[in-house]
Amino acid sequence: MSIRSLFVALAALVVATPVAVRAQETEADFVGARKQLMAGQARAAAQTLIMSSLHVRQQVGRCRTEDVGSRLIDAESQLEKLAAGIRAGTVGLKVMEKSLMEIDRVLAQHHLQLATANMAHPRADDIPVVAQDIDRGAFHFERSVTLNGGVLVAEQLTAVTDARALVKEIESTSAIPKTAVAVVAALEKMVIAAATVSAAR
Repeated sequence: MSIRSLFVALAALVVATPVAVRAQETEADFVGARKQLMAGQARAAAQTLIMSSLHVRQQVGRCRTEDVGSRLIDAESQLEKLAAGIRAGTVGLKVMEKSLMEIDRVLAQHHLQLATANMAHPRADDIPVVAQDIDRGAFHFERSVTLNGGVLVAEQLTAVTDARALVKEIESTSAIPKTAVAVVAALEKMVIAAATVSAAR
């Protein structure tokens, strides 16, 4: 089965999923998994990662680009491998942190791409989804830097702050301002730059 065929099948599954089930989406709780592993609760950390992999799987069904979609599929598999390694005692904190931060960058880029696509010709019911995707993009990017105690540098902080201000503006006006595309593009640039720096290490 090709990646394209897999996307089509997953998208059909998401559409067929009842709204009540979609409303109960899981969250990728990387902070919780990290705290559990640091506390010596390996089984709990592994279970949290498995639940996080379900969140990533849900996002695969929403993805619109083959590149990010295949990286999300890889991320889901990586979370399952991390969980197995933690249970077996072969994966430590540093390895887990590095993987989770990379996955957060993929999730950030995914949400920002969705927001950009929906901003091109937004319908009224797309507008809350655009705000949510921008918010999730900012959240995942910030966590990709801060999970292991890092801090956002000035340019990154500005991009995240601007994105959050944009979310509030969209939510309060139920409209997408003209500045939205530039704000989202600036944040996505930070996400890609961080991923490039990480890959070079």
